[in-house]
Amino acid sequence: MRYSNLFGKTTKTVPRDVSVPSHKLLYKGGFIRQAASGFYSFLPLGMRVWTKIQAVIENEMDRIGCQRLVVPTLHPLEIWKVTSRDTAFGGEMFLTEDHSGSQFAIGATAEGMMVELVKKFSPSYRDLPILIYQFSRKFRDEKRPRGGLLRVKEFMMKDAYSLCQSEEQALKVYQKFYNAYLRIAEKLDLDPVPVEAESGAIGGDYNHEFIVLCEDGESTIFTCNSCDYAASEDRAEFRREEINLDEEERPFEIIEQPEWVKTMEDNVRHYGEPLYKYLKNVVYKTSDGDLVVASIRGDQEVNEAKLRRVLGVAALEPAEPEDLAKIGTKPGYVHSWGIEGVTYIGDLGLTKVKNFIGGQKEEETDSVNVNYGRDFEYEILADIVMAEEGKLCPRCEHGKLEKKRGIEFGHCFKQDLFYTKPHRGYFVDENGEGKPMWMGAYGIGIGRAMATVVETHHDAKGIIWPESVAPYKVHLLDLNKEDSEVVGVAEDVYHKLQEADIEVLYDDREQSAGEKLADADLIGIPWRVIVSSRSLEDGGVEVKKRGEDEEKVTGVDGLTLLLNRSN
Repeated sequence: MRYSNLFGKTTKTVPRDVSVPSHKLLYKGGFIRQAASGFYSFLPLGMRVWTKIQAVIENEMDRIGCQRLVVPTLHPLEIWKVTSRDTAFGGEMFLTEDHSGSQFAIGATAEGMMVELVKKFSPSYRDLPILIYQFSRKFRDEKRPRGGLLRVKEFMMKDAYSLCQSEEQALKVYQKFYNAYLRIAEKLDLDPVPVEAESGAIGGDYNHEFIVLCEDGESTIFTCNSCDYAASEDRAEFRREEINLDEEERPFEIIEQPEWVKTMEDNVRHYGEPLYKYLKNVVYKTSDGDLVVASIRGDQEVNEAKLRRVLGVAALEPAEPEDLAKIGTKPGYVHSWGIEGVTYIGDLGLTKVKNFIGGQKEEETDSVNVNYGRDFEYEILADIVMAEEGKLCPRCEHGKLEKKRGIEFGHCFKQDLFYTKPHRGYFVDENGEGKPMWMGAYGIGIGRAMATVVETHHDAKGIIWPESVAPYKVHLLDLNKEDSEVVGVAEDVYHKLQEADIEVLYDDREQSAGEKLADADLIGIPWRVIVSSRSLEDGGVEVKKRGEDEEKVTGVDGLTLLLNRSN
């Protein structure tokens, strides 16, 4: 390709809100352009990278026997309602109607569609496992799209699905995909950390995210500094330390307290005790309108994903003042026990502190010397709070948690019977009985994978593409248009590379040498070949690997051999 003919050139300026490196470099390099918030066009250079990432993924899916198909992007809404996924996705779903009034979800994921498709064939145990995948556009109405391709409203995804006859078989297939994801990452020159993860609205209780560590990533994970434990922020566990259990339990009291003492900060200001000494109550409402009081220590924060999982509900939202009014209370006055018509759930940390302050707040009084197990107790006590850096690892005796940021490159879900049972996605076993299939789902976003590569492969000058996904292998530059010999040799090199099936982008413009070199660094093609008066005097063309300092001059005839050896 001649750069003069390429649609989508480099630019020196970027929109004011562009700050993440991958967003900035892909924009400046002429790979993408924003159409609207959360929606991006991929220009020819971007599409070449996209196609290569897709090919890497497709090869690994073929390797494990996963077959490609495609289902419609418009899903009858009834399919989503079978598992209440419409409620779980809530406002992130795009919905539409046809002329007859039938409602459709614009595909955010495709588990229900895949189960409905597979069950039409009435599979037997001999047909399982079934491994299928597609490359399809997904639509999610993100409230805060950010980071260019890192979080968008429309994206291309490789979404794969497995349907098995048993949990044992499902786990073996899950491991196949897990290993395939590691190989895909290796081919993209990425080094992800597989972490135990939360499934969110997708369903299932055994999941792994593949997180590529990066300061600009939007995913937070915790790893142990002593063992291999790693988990996402929504899933991370930790061991609770005993704080003051050697302290003698004092008698429960109701004492006078100023009316202004309502928040945790107010408590510290008034009593002067550390945050862990106070009881904190956070109230949520389920999609059915039921109220839940999460009782935790004052030094901790509720982890809503953990809370949803323990309660077995698809969605939670903070209770509003009008919800609290219905149960006779208001913000800042929610009691830790005794409210009728609500579900109480406490964190495990409540058992590690003696003589709490709080729990029965009124206008001018509150309770002190409150002890769990003596003064109040819950039917449900579970891990419902956020992990923190420095907390004790839940898996080993000596490790502590370290907090890190990264980008979610891929996600594997073991979904069990979550979809197949309500959808009646049955297979016929060896006894002729119908049983629900065991399901898994596996996703990689193409655009996010591209952005992740750039986030981890760039320098101050621009992108440094791995050869596996680079738009071209060679960036050819002639640096003196007025020298007919330079132009003639550059044209000869261009044709020789094409004849050798070496992908080449030839910058044949009349721009200055400085501009051409800067654009080559920005675009980030792995090999730069320069034809100039100086290189010809030195015996050929100058060859340099992007990101490296070493330059060498080689004869034109030996160039293709040199480049082919780099494969």
